[in-house]
Amino acid sequence: MRKLIFCLILAIAVLPVSAQYKETFDSNSLGWTECAFQNPIGTAVIDRGVMTVKSKGEKKGLSALASAASGTAVKAGVNTFFETHCYAPLNMERPFEIRARVNVKQLGFDRLVGLIFNYRDGGNFYCFSFNDDFVKFTRYVDNVEVGDVMQGIRWQGKRRTDMEWVLTYDGSMLRFSVYGEPMLTIRYMPLSYSGVGFYSFGNQELIVDEIEFVQ
Repeated sequence: MRKLIFCLILAIAVLPVSAQYKETFDSNSLGWTECAFQNPIGTAVIDRGVMTVKSKGEKKGLSALASAASGTAVKAGVNTFFETHCYAPLNMERPFEIRARVNVKQLGFDRLVGLIFNYRDGGNFYCFSFNDDFVKFTRYVDNVEVGDVMQGIRWQGKRRTDMEWVLTYDGSMLRFSVYGEPMLTIRYMPLSYSGVGFYSFGNQELIVDEIEFVQ
């Protein structure tokens, strides 16, 4: 009996311990990169319990003319990409799950949003991005897109503005879902960096209510 009890205690002791951390943006507890000043690219601001990420859209007509008059060289019809990130409390060599509650009012061909991960710096990261028509996985190395996988989306009913994004890694597969619906699954890609973030493209606004890390 004593031997049985000892074995049970030993088995419990070696079970993996689940860790969980939720960022609610009541403060910037994980050191997200904020950019509040006006610039040609976009902004990322934490305020009133949410993080708002905005990217600038196309510069047309008077907007492009005003920028040129101010001495800033611009190209009409250019969309911008803007990202913000933190370094998550995750061991990237073990299975994990990232859950985010966000709000996106509009999506389109030139209006995308996405979840960044395996982020080392601004030129080296992975990203799941989507709009109303397609979802895409992209891998960037030294500012170069070195691979991507894309497929169409068929939403179940009308797309809601409030969303839950989930990224799951089981040790070999990456799965990205929205509203609990699988969007895209990618075979194992090497994961080395705990940088996680959000991005927007075009004339876009992404509001992040919370993000949770589970391992």
